Amino acid sequence: MKPAMNDELRMTNDEYRDRLFHSSFVIRHSSFFRAMLCIALLCLFTPILWSQAPANPTVEQSADTLIKEALAAYQSGRLEIAVDKLRQAYKAAPANPHARLYLGLLLYQKDSSSLEAQDLMESVLDQFPTNPDLLLRLTDSYLASRKEARIPSLLERSKQTRAANHRLALNIIYILVRYAQLEPARRELDGFSAILQSLLQARTPADPTLTREMGEVFFIRGLVAATSGQKDEAMQQFQAADRNDFPPQDSPQMKMLAEALFRLEEYALAAQAYQTYLSHFPEDDDARLQLAISYCSSSSFIRAQEQLLRLYKKAPEMPEVNYYLGMVLLEAKNHEEARRHFESELRVNPSSYQSMAELGYLDYTQGDNEKCRQWLDKAAALNSKWPETNFVFGLLYNRLAKYDLAVKNLESAVSENPKHLKAHFQLSIAYRRSGNEAKAKEHADIYSRLLEGHKAKSLGDDPRKK
Repeated sequence: MKPAMNDELRMTNDEYRDRLFHSSFVIRHSSFFRAMLCIALLCLFTPILWSQAPANPTVEQSADTLIKEALAAYQSGRLEIAVDKLRQAYKAAPANPHARLYLGLLLYQKDSSSLEAQDLMESVLDQFPTNPDLLLRLTDSYLASRKEARIPSLLERSKQTRAANHRLALNIIYILVRYAQLEPARRELDGFSAILQSLLQARTPADPTLTREMGEVFFIRGLVAATSGQKDEAMQQFQAADRNDFPPQDSPQMKMLAEALFRLEEYALAAQAYQTYLSHFPEDDDARLQLAISYCSSSSFIRAQEQLLRLYKKAPEMPEVNYYLGMVLLEAKNHEEARRHFESELRVNPSSYQSMAELGYLDYTQGDNEKCRQWLDKAAALNSKWPETNFVFGLLYNRLAKYDLAVKNLESAVSENPKHLKAHFQLSIAYRRSGNEAKAKEHADIYSRLLEGHKAKSLGDDPRKK
C-alpha cells in the first residue's frame, strides 16, 4: 500500500539544497589549498634548483654529477629517478648541503608528512635560511604531520625573510589557513598588513603591486572568517578584496573564493565565481562538478544538468558525477534514469552509501519495502549517521506502522540535518500516530517555520526582518 499524498510531501528546492549541502562534497575545499600550495611551490622550486647548483670544490665529483643529473631528471618530470639520484649523492657525500636540501624537498613532494624529508630539511635550515621553497615545504610538512608546536619557532626564524619576500609571507599564511591554524594566520596577516600599510603610506602614488597585495590580505582574511563560520565578516573582507581587484579572474584564488562562498551558502555567487574560474581553466573537472552542485543548491537544476552531462560525456566514471546527475534527475521525477545513474555510481564507488540511500528511496516510491530495506541496511552499515538513510528508514517505518522505529530514525536525521524539512514533517506524523501530540505539534511547528523560511527565500524576502 502506497502512502497518502501528505506522507509523500514533495521536496522543496531549498530542502534539496540542504540535502546536497550535507553531502561529502562540502569537505572538497581542503584539497584545493593543497593544489594552490603545489602551484606556488613549483613556481618557486624550478629557478631555485638551478640557481643554487652546488659550487663547493670539496664536494666529491661523483656527488656533484649525481645532483646535476637529479636536477635534470626533475626538470623533465621524472621524480622517482631524481630521488634515486639524490639518494646516491647523499650516500656518497652525506655532509653535502645541496644533496640534503634537494632530497628533502623531493621526498616531501612524494609525501608531505615524511619524517625523513623533515629531518633533511631541518638539517639545512642554517645553510639556506632564506630559501622560500624550504620554508614553505617545512611549514606544510609540520602541519601535515601534526607538529603544530614547531610552527612558532619556524615563523620567528623566517620573520626577516618573509618581510623581504611578500610572496613567501602570503603563501605561508595560505598554508596556515589550509590547516585551520586560524589564530596564527590572523597574527601573520596583522603583521604583514602593518608592513604593507607603512609601505603604501610612504609611496605616492600608491604602488599597484602593494595595492594588489593589500587586496590579497583582505581575501585571506575572508578565507579565515569563512573557515570559522563568520559569514558577515567573510563577505565584508571579500568585498574589500574585490575593490582592490583581487582575486584575478585567471588565478587559482578565484576557485578558492568560489569554494568559500559555497561554504557560506552563497550558492549563486559561488556559481558565478566557478563560471569565471572555468572560463580560464575549462579542463578543471573538479571545479565543473562543484559548479553543477552550486547550481543545484541555488535551484538552477537545468544548468546543473548541463554541466553534469558535460562531465559525464567526458568522464563517465568520474566519482560523484553519476550520483549528482541522479539527484538532478530525481528532482525532475525521472526515476528510471536516476536509478541508472545511482547504479552507475556504485559501479565506480561500491561504498557510495549516498547512492544506496537514494536507491532505497526509489524502491520505497515503487512500494517495494523489502528492496528498500536492503539498500538502507547496506547504506547504514557504511554510515549510520547519513541523514538521507535515516529519513528513508523513517518513511518506511511510518508506512509499516512501526512508529517507534520511525521516530528513532527521523530524530537521527534531523539531528544531523536540522533543516531537513521532510524529516520534521514525517516526525510529526510518527509522533501523532503513536499518540504523542505534544511532540507531533513541536515538529509540525518546526516544519512550518522552515517552510515559511524557504518560501521567503524564494521570494527574495528575509524572514528575520519580520
